[in-house]
Amino acid sequence: MKTLPGILAIAQTLVATKRIPALEPTQMLDLLHYMMNRASTQLRINVAEVTYCYDRNHASAFDLYLACIMPLAQRTAQRRAERFLFASEWQIETMYDGAVNLAIEMFQRAHAVGTAENAFRRYLLTTLKHGTSRAFVRQENFSTRTYANVERVRPFDNLRGAATPRRTALNTVEDRMITRQLLAQVVGYTNLPSHVKALLACIAALGPDSALKAHAFTASGDPDRWKRERGRRPILDPDAIAQAMGITRRSVHVQLWQARLVLREVFNADGKLFHRR
Repeated sequence: MKTLPGILAIAQTLVATKRIPALEPTQMLDLLHYMMNRASTQLRINVAEVTYCYDRNHASAFDLYLACIMPLAQRTAQRRAERFLFASEWQIETMYDGAVNLAIEMFQRAHAVGTAENAFRRYLLTTLKHGTSRAFVRQENFSTRTYANVERVRPFDNLRGAATPRRTALNTVEDRMITRQLLAQVVGYTNLPSHVKALLACIAALGPDSALKAHAFTASGDPDRWKRERGRRPILDPDAIAQAMGITRRSVHVQLWQARLVLREVFNADGKLFHRR
């Protein structure tokens, strides 16, 4: 085992050159042991910065990075635990585990660090700080909305105003299956005029990539940025449909109007399409 001054000199050279030197396996183990148990906080941060920003492709970069951040994670967990009146050993261990895991994800993601002074130091310490709280965040209910009365939730209520409860989230696979089945029934409905059936068949053949378009810009700006327009779905593109059928845009609007009258009466007379009781 090399002497402490010799290992410290290797670490200082690493920081100065921003490269991990070529070391024998025993020398690398000595360096890892020193960074894990004896190095100062500033030296650990500087070495971790080299492994993260400048020489991450080195075979020992990740090992050296862990040797630097694990003592920092332990210190961060202990300091955060001091804020609890009675922090148990399990809580401290959990906070330490969360800090280490988030620091590992930080290394794997390899986000660019700014050029400001001490940018990496702030990035690393903030990551460790957030990691200590990670295990105490309830994640099983993310993206779940609650309602006082489920019976009052109706489809597309998010477009009717802030005072009305919003719609419940549907299962994506189930929603797509229902949409396909309903589309097949709509296109094949026998009581539609022949020219209207041809129009609907053309829309189904074009598919969403060609038959739909986003909301257009207006003189007052992009409507997708308006609060009342949030959640809007794409609309039919009459120009694309007219070009595919070889008819005028006006004819497309007229036939769509005729189709809506019949289909609304047959499939959605009570206004509760996709309503779940």
